[in-house]
Amino acid sequence: MSSHKNKSHADWKAITKLFTHDRKNIHMGASQFVVSHPKPVHEAIDKYRKQLDKDPVQYTEKVENEYMQRVREAAAQYLQMENPDDIAVTDSTTMGLGLIYTALNLQPGQEILTTDHDHYSQHEAIRMATGRTGASFRRIRLFESLSSVSKEEIVLSVKESIRENTRVLGITWVHSSSGLKMPVPEIAALVREINVGRSEANKVLILLDAVHGFGIEKESFGELGVDFFITGCHKWLYGPRGTGIIAAKRSAWQTVTPIIPSFTEVMDKVIAEEERPKEMDGKQMTPGGFHSLEYRWALCDAFHWVMDMGKEAIWERVHELNRRCKEGLAEMEHVVVHTPLSDELSAGIISFDIAGYSTEEAVQALLDKGVIATASPYKTSWTRFTPGIINMEEDIDKALEVVQSLKK
Repeated sequence: MSSHKNKSHADWKAITKLFTHDRKNIHMGASQFVVSHPKPVHEAIDKYRKQLDKDPVQYTEKVENEYMQRVREAAAQYLQMENPDDIAVTDSTTMGLGLIYTALNLQPGQEILTTDHDHYSQHEAIRMATGRTGASFRRIRLFESLSSVSKEEIVLSVKESIRENTRVLGITWVHSSSGLKMPVPEIAALVREINVGRSEANKVLILLDAVHGFGIEKESFGELGVDFFITGCHKWLYGPRGTGIIAAKRSAWQTVTPIIPSFTEVMDKVIAEEERPKEMDGKQMTPGGFHSLEYRWALCDAFHWVMDMGKEAIWERVHELNRRCKEGLAEMEHVVVHTPLSDELSAGIISFDIAGYSTEEAVQALLDKGVIATASPYKTSWTRFTPGIINMEEDIDKALEVVQSLKK
């Protein structure tokens, strides 16, 4: 078993008690799927809901723009971005991917480059966007084998695949299939070199599906170096269900045209026939319409709760639990761990096989013994554990005991 010690002073046992999920099972799959609301988030949603139910018209008209801006400000603080207006608020990662790929001002002859390892939502958003614009797309493999993958191999694969007509590089921070964490800052540095000498209309834009690194990893938006950062907030951030954000560089916002009218202050300007903003930003890309307002507004409270714990402390905790789990699984003769063991190439998802079981059979066998795991939704599907701050060490150890008991 892992001998690593968590250096954080956070009371993790007390934190796990803030979640209200059923304790009869060990929840080893929730963090990468959809989570139970922790008490501070639940209370915030309830607070806003009561005000809305009491006087929905006047309360919404009074606070909507202010509370939405609070959400952007909290997200900007978390991502260490200077301007909260460079953040759009959405419902999910999938919505964010669809919004941006569809909104990109792609031209015939340009292409989107992505990989075989990305999620269905990214692949489909790309396919539909290129079909509408006359642009094209390619998918590439980034590595030969997970057992020998390295940062250098991944970066070289990207370098060798970018062409003169490549306009967008669509990648994922942490692959939900394998748990592999991509070297995003290194890829961004490579793209900056490639962009030297290219016209603004032909520079490669990096679009990052960030959902399985967001809430775990420590890098700021600037340190990642991407153009578009798209994520849901109901997974590793433990925010309200049905919330997400898009963060982007101001220059990147100028490459898109909104496809859903916004209900921000821009709406008032348009109605009054005043001049529209000269620059695009995240506020204008935030889809209008009436959403689950109490959930969106409570996203601000979720950000502050997580920041009070500290990004460094959460990173240490999640990686500590994942090392404990991966090392325990790797010691079992009947288990093959597909996720890299190192922290630099992994985050919070652990993908593995149990000898003698299909993935579906393994997930069911674990559930029959009180452990909730998930199956990765890919053509090649593996069993997944996702230890997060909802878990304690004893959860990991009990789950490992159950996996050991499945040896045939």
